This record gives sequence, structure tokens and C-alpha cells, in this order.
Amino acid sequence: MKLAHQKKVFLILIVLIAVCLTACGTLDMMVGLKEKANPDVSDLAELSEFEIVEDAVGEEAYEEVIETAAEPQEEVKMTNIMAYFEDEYGFVVPVNTKIPWEEGIAKATLRSMIAGSETEKRIAQSGLHGVIPEGTEIRGMSIKDGLCRVDFSKNILNTSSLEQEENMISAITYALTEFPTIDRVELLVEGQALSSLPNGYAINKGFERENINLYGSEDGVNYTVYFKAPDTEVMGHYVPLTFSATKVGNPVQFVVEKLFEGPPADTTLSNNIPIGINLRDVKVVGDKAVINLGVEAVKLSEQDFRDMSSIVVLCLEQYGIGDVEFNIEGLTLEAAGLFFEDTDARPVFNEY
Repeated sequence: MKLAHQKKVFLILIVLIAVCLTACGTLDMMVGLKEKANPDVSDLAELSEFEIVEDAVGEEAYEEVIETAAEPQEEVKMTNIMAYFEDEYGFVVPVNTKIPWEEGIAKATLRSMIAGSETEKRIAQSGLHGVIPEGTEIRGMSIKDGLCRVDFSKNILNTSSLEQEENMISAITYALTEFPTIDRVELLVEGQALSSLPNGYAINKGFERENINLYGSEDGVNYTVYFKAPDTEVMGHYVPLTFSATKVGNPVQFVVEKLFEGPPADTTLSNNIPIGINLRDVKVVGDKAVINLGVEAVKLSEQDFRDMSSIVVLCLEQYGIGDVEFNIEGLTLEAAGLFFEDTDARPVFNEY
């Protein structure tokens, strides 16, 4: 009995020893596998070239995606301005155009009028060119109590004639006085006040909006009348001419009469009034002007009437006229047998 018990204990010990040996072998195997799966830095040399190249290509591809990813671009905000250029006939012409918005839009407007500017290049087919000499810089600008003082670089002195200087000063003055805070303009060159430009045009005073493309004497009151220039590759443009006269009681009537008289004979301008159409009289009631034409107007085509009407409307806007009515010998157009639409439509005004 005692021998049997000892034999049983001995068998149990053998089993326990076997189990322990098996467990140790399994543990060693697991440690070895773990070390193989996680090599340290010194073992990287044992990796194949294929594995290294594959990792490198992955990095390059990732970097390429980062480098070529399109970044969102801010939309450029454009704004309307009225700039002034010179046409091939030597007239200063207002141009309704757009430029990128920026703080100090008055300075940006002047920069658009410099010869060689992006704006000049864009409207080149119109036959218009910058009035300020190429390379001119706007060194500074101040506005106080309606007076705008502009400091130009010395390139502004690169003028070739008295007429060019006159047109340049007129264009600068009119462009700046388009802004409601500016009434007068003074010019400086390199911070200094000059008495005149190289060809003799005096600049030792403030300039106001008064005599663009002046015809005749400067004495009296100035009145502006628009005429049509010959068409270019793009379109024709309207040119403002200034006429001086003694003060008249009805400036609207004076301007319409000047328009119907036609442009000066030494120009290539036209008034868009068909030959043979006569003006009887002009009456103003509030903001409405009544233009009474002669009997010849009953033969007007709709296109001829539209061309005539648009330039009359353009000339009268400066006097706050919001409505223009045309009569023929005192009769409305309908009563005279003419049925036209938009009889007081404003023309597309020098938009480029």
C-alpha cells in the first residue's frame, strides 16, 4: 500500500516536470518571434532594398500631394471708377472702367491713367491712351476740406507739348473731383510746388472741374456739351467739349442748342442729330425737359431717333434732368404718328 502511494507521487512529479519543460520552450519561441517582428535600428540593414524603396516612394508621394494641393485663392474685388484718357484726336475722354479695389482708390485711379498701365493696355483697341507720362509714381496724397494735394515723382515732367500738359492736368483734376470729398486739386513734384511744367503750363494754383476740352474763350460761364467720336474697333466714345458764354437764364436750352448746332468744324466729332432735323424750343419743368422738334422729325427712323435721344439725355444729366420728352411741332410723338420705346434711354457711356 505504501509502495503504491510512492509510485503515484512519483508519476505526478514526472508529469509536472514535463509540463514545466513544455511551457519554457513555448515561452522561448514566443520571445524569439517577438524579437524577429520588432527589429531594432541595427537590424534595419537586413531589410531588403524593395522594402526600403517602397517606404521612400510612399513618403515622396505624400510630399507631392502636399506640394501640389491647390490653395484657395481670395477673389479679387473690383470697383467702378471714372478715369480720364486721351484719344487719338487729342481730346480728354472720361472712361467708365473697373480696377481692383484697394485702400486709397483715388491714387489707384491716377495710376490707371499712367501710360503703360494695365488699364491702358486693356482698352488699347479703343484708341485711348494714358495722359500721365510712363514711369510716373504717386508719392503721396492728402485730402482736407475739399482740397486734394498730390505729390508726383519727377517722371511727370516728361511732357512733350503745352497741349499734352493741359490735357494731363485736366484729366487729373476731373478724375479726382469725381470723388465727393474732392473739389480742388494741387500738384507737387518730388514734394515741391512748381510754378509751371516744362512746356509752360502753369500749375501754381488749385484746379477745379471747369474747362475740359475748352473751345473758345475762357471768359464767362462754362457749359459742357457731349459729342460722338468716330467708331473704333471696339466702339465709339463720347467727348465732352466746354464752351464759354455769358450767363444764360436757361442753361439746359443753351446746351441743347449747342448740340443741335453741331461740333466745331475742325473736329471729327458728330452730334448724332440727323441732317434736316430742326430744334424749335426747349422747356424745363422741374426735372423734366421738353424738346420740341420741327415737322421734319416725323420722318425719323427708330434708330436715328434713339441715337439723337441718347446724346440729348447724356448732355442734360449734368443739370439733374431725369426725364426728357420729345415733341414734334408741339405734339407728342404718338400724336405725330411715331411709336418708339425708351424715348429717353441713356447711352452706354464710354464703358471699357
